[in-house]
Amino acid sequence: MKTAAIDIGTNSIRLLILEHNDSSFKALERKMEITRIGKNLDSTGNISSGTALITSEVLKKYKSRMEKHDVGNYRAVGTSSVRKASNSSWFISYIKENTGIEIEKITGEEEAHLSFSGATKLLDTDSRVLVMDIGGGSTEFILGSTDIELELNKSINIGSVSLSEKFIKGDRPDDYELSEMRSYIRNRVRPTLERIRKKNDLILMGVAGTITTIAAIDLKLEEYDSTRIHHHTLTGKNVLGIYNMLCGLSLRERRRVKGLQPERADIIIGGTAVLLEALASLEKDSLIVSEQDILDGIIYSLIKF
Repeated sequence: MKTAAIDIGTNSIRLLILEHNDSSFKALERKMEITRIGKNLDSTGNISSGTALITSEVLKKYKSRMEKHDVGNYRAVGTSSVRKASNSSWFISYIKENTGIEIEKITGEEEAHLSFSGATKLLDTDSRVLVMDIGGGSTEFILGSTDIELELNKSINIGSVSLSEKFIKGDRPDDYELSEMRSYIRNRVRPTLERIRKKNDLILMGVAGTITTIAAIDLKLEEYDSTRIHHHTLTGKNVLGIYNMLCGLSLRERRRVKGLQPERADIIIGGTAVLLEALASLEKDSLIVSEQDILDGIIYSLIKF
């Protein structure tokens, strides 16, 4: 049987097509295209008509891929930006009318369950796991055990797109902008993470585009390689080195950094700053990167795995 998951995020739209039976899973396709539906959302409150058009064109391509693989069931979810947009009902109707794809606007709690399930379902550990997802418009911290019992789920309205739009005004960020941004992030993540820090025997995992991109930069990948990124260990020392390197480059120079997709060059500093502050607040010196995330969780929700 073949099943598909679509994640419509603030920065990108992703597709996973998976073939499965009772005992095995095989990913047939993983696709990602940056559409930035959250662009200027904080200032306008709306998803723009231009961005909706771009989104519909990407989803038409994804629908074609699903038809090619004879997908029997799919689920398309809209997360932070779809939740926040004042015109989300219009956006969902527009996509349905133009592509035939039905978008489900999920709550922050449902998003957390799906992300946690995707990242941890196949882990063999009795330890608590903290899953961190730094998105374009929000950052999720989800603490629980691998039987999907959640102890804490906190969504904070900071993300790589929103932070970059708010604080980084020029081609190369200056010290004042960076200081203000780091302080802003710290004030918002520290109360939650200081509570989590007191938990014993804690595994820290990072999922989704910001963290996998930092891993790709750390590995100096010429081409994206999910097999090398999955379960790569990112050290705090290396994250700080990457952050300092990126802050010292112009936007044009950042677009040439190995492992960094050019389309993420304008937002990667904000996302990396969130990761740095999270590691500092948790007093952790590393985290494990996972390629399995909300997409996998969506699949599991469909097949009741």
